[in-house]
Amino acid sequence: MKTTAIASSPLTSAASHPDRVTTVAREFEALFTSMMLKAMRKTVGEGSLIPQSMGEKIYTGMLDDEYAKLMGSDGALGLAGLIEQELRRHEGNADSADDLQSPAWMLDNRFISTGAAESPQPASGYKQLSRRVGQWDDLIGEAAEANSIDRNLVAAIIAQESGGNRYAVSRAGAKGLMQLMDTTANAMGVTSSFDPQQNIAGGVQYLRGLLDKFEGNEQLALASYNAGPAAVEKYRGIPPYRETREYVRSVLALRSRFAALSESKER
Repeated sequence: MKTTAIASSPLTSAASHPDRVTTVAREFEALFTSMMLKAMRKTVGEGSLIPQSMGEKIYTGMLDDEYAKLMGSDGALGLAGLIEQELRRHEGNADSADDLQSPAWMLDNRFISTGAAESPQPASGYKQLSRRVGQWDDLIGEAAEANSIDRNLVAAIIAQESGGNRYAVSRAGAKGLMQLMDTTANAMGVTSSFDPQQNIAGGVQYLRGLLDKFEGNEQLALASYNAGPAAVEKYRGIPPYRETREYVRSVLALRSRFAALSESKER
């Protein structure tokens, strides 16, 4: 019975038509947003001094629907991108074998161990991680070269932040391969954080700005990428946060591993 219900649902029907997947996903995000806005309005009590007329209530509901459509068309919540990925996964049309093997389509940015520098993984583990990140090699190379940054450093950040999963989402709302917050994405001109090219280009551009701000100091730039430049400036160095310090060590360790793997391939 469950199989029949799933097979006949509008979501899975849309998944069989790639050109409709994005549209359907955005419509569901708009529907969810509309329900959320209306639920939020219900939390505000109606004033007894000037009661709301029926016409005003109808107009407000229509206005909420229009707001929801605008937010859904822009993918503002990021829900449409996640729905689209799930649809493609269900139909076996994910972008890559790695996406199909991924245990979850909504991930916290700390699902990769931050203790890699202190507790190295087996070489096979790094090779697997390198393979997942390696599918974005061309985009990484383009962005790294354009911003004069070591491509292995960029690959290491992607590995640490998302493990190469373009649809990774953190509990804080950071999205995509380089885990961009919406404010950062907007500042870097990224219109879709789940687009690998835009995400990597925006993330590397942001990293370039941090390197320039801290005069090329990679450790301070990485600490800023994790905890924010304000925290680095406040403590005049890497903040005394365990997560941030482990993050810096882990990314640098991953960069060294990726560099070694690259050298071995060139031999």
